[in-house]
Amino acid sequence: MFANLVTRTLLFAAFLAAMVPALAGDQPQDPQAYQPFNLTVTPAASTRHIALPMSKSTIIDFDSDIRDILVANPAIADAVVRTNRRLYIIGNKFGVTNIYVYGANNKQIANIELQIQPDTVTLESLLRRLIPQAQIHVEAVSGTVVLTGSVGSPTEAQQAFDVASKFLGDGSSSSAPATTGSTTPSTGTSSTGVQVINALKIRGKDQVMLRVVIAEVQRTAVKSLGIDLNAQVNSGLFSTVLASTSAYPVNGVPVSGSSTAVGFGSTSNSISATVTALEQDGLMKVLSEPTLTAISGEEATFLVGGEYPIPVATENNVITVQFKKYGVGLGFIPVVLSDGRISLKVSTEVSEPTSEGAITVGSSTSASGKLSITALQVRRASSTVEMSSGSTMVMAGLIKDDVRQAIAGTPGLMNLPILGTLFRSRDYQRSQTELAIFVQPILVEPVAPGKLVRPDQNLTTSSDAAANFLGRLNKIYRASDREPPGRYQGQYGYIYE
Repeated sequence: MFANLVTRTLLFAAFLAAMVPALAGDQPQDPQAYQPFNLTVTPAASTRHIALPMSKSTIIDFDSDIRDILVANPAIADAVVRTNRRLYIIGNKFGVTNIYVYGANNKQIANIELQIQPDTVTLESLLRRLIPQAQIHVEAVSGTVVLTGSVGSPTEAQQAFDVASKFLGDGSSSSAPATTGSTTPSTGTSSTGVQVINALKIRGKDQVMLRVVIAEVQRTAVKSLGIDLNAQVNSGLFSTVLASTSAYPVNGVPVSGSSTAVGFGSTSNSISATVTALEQDGLMKVLSEPTLTAISGEEATFLVGGEYPIPVATENNVITVQFKKYGVGLGFIPVVLSDGRISLKVSTEVSEPTSEGAITVGSSTSASGKLSITALQVRRASSTVEMSSGSTMVMAGLIKDDVRQAIAGTPGLMNLPILGTLFRSRDYQRSQTELAIFVQPILVEPVAPGKLVRPDQNLTTSSDAAANFLGRLNKIYRASDREPPGRYQGQYGYIYE
C-alpha cells in the first residue's frame, strides 16, 4: 500500500511538471501567441516578461507561499492574491510596470515585468477575416498600434485603418492611408488614447484605361414654298398696285432655292408672279472615341481640338482676350474597388464653333467697328458610375425631334380655296438628333513595346515616279509586316502541270 501511495505521488508530480512551465529566464513572451495562462514560479528570484492586453487577466501559481506583493504603478495593473500560492494580474491601463513578489522571511521569489497593451492578436485575426486578400500585421509599442504589411488597394488600406480605430475605440481623427512606396505613415487617435499608425503599403496601384464612344446622328429636312405677286392696273387717272411678298419665319429667305417667274404686261398694265421653292435634306454624323489611362485615384484629362479668342471688356474700356477651349474632351478619376469593380467619375464633352447663336457687337460705322463672337455647339455629360472591368455602360443619351412649321400670307386672301395658294407661303423645318455616350473601363498593365503598333509605323511615302505617273501617295500602309500565326495545311506554293 505504501508503494502504491509513492507511485501515485510521483505520477502527480510528473503531471504537474509537464503541464505547468517554470517561471524562469529573461525572454519575453510572444504577444501574438497570447492566451490566459498559469505559471509556476520557483522559490529562487526570477524575472518574467508578460505582455497582457488591457481589461484581460492572467493567473500565476507559485510553489511557495506568498507573503507580500508590490505593484510599481497600481493604475496600470492590479495584483490580487486569492490563495497563498495563486496571484491574479488584471490590466487596467496601457503602459509598463513591474510587480515584486515576496515569500517567507521577506525573500523575493519573483520579478514580473508587465506590459499592458492593446489586444493585437484579436485585432489581427479580425483584419484577416474581414480583408482576406491583405497581409496585415499588428504590433503594439507603448500604447501605439502600428499596422504593417501590404494591401491590394487604397480602399483596403483605409478599411484596415477604420477597423483598427473602431476596435480600439471610436476614432476622433484619421487621415488617408499611405500611397504606394510611401515611407510616411498616416496616423489617427482613438477615444481611448491609443494612436493608430497606418504603415500599410499598396502592393501596386491598378491602372484603368477608359474608352468613351460618343455617337451622334442628326437629320434635318427643310421645305419652303411661296409665291410673290406684283400687279399694276391703270385706269384713267387712277392706278392700282398689288404686291404680295412671301415670308419665311422659320428658315428665312431660301437663297439656295429655285424660283420661276411668270409675267404679263401691256402698255399700261402689268402682272408678274414669282414662285420660290426649296427642299433640303441634311445628315450629320459625329463619332468620337477618346481613350485615356490613369492610375487608380488619380485624375486624367484629354483634349483634342483648339481654342478660339473671345473679347472681354475690362475697366477703362480696355478689351482683353480670353480663349475658350473646344473639341473632344475627356476627364475621369478611377478608383479600383474590390473584386475588380471600378468607380468612375467621368466628364466628357464634344464641342464645335457654330454660327447659330453667335452675336455681333457694334456696327460698321462706329470707331471700333463690328465685332462678331462665335457660339459653341456642345454635347456634355458628367456622372459617377460603378461597373466591372471590361463592361460597357451608356452614361448619357438623347433623342430629340424638333418640328417647326409656319404659314404666312395676305389676310383674307390666303384662306381662299385653291386661289389662296397664290397669296400664302409655307415654311417647314424638322430636326432629329440621336446621341449616346458609352463608357468602358478596363484594368490594364504595361506591355512590351513590340506588342504595340503606331499609326505611322508602316507608312512610307511613294517615289516621285510613282506619284507623277501612277498617282500614288504612299507605298506601304499595313498594320504589321509579321506573318499570320499558324501553319499552312495541304499543298501550297506554285504548282505546274
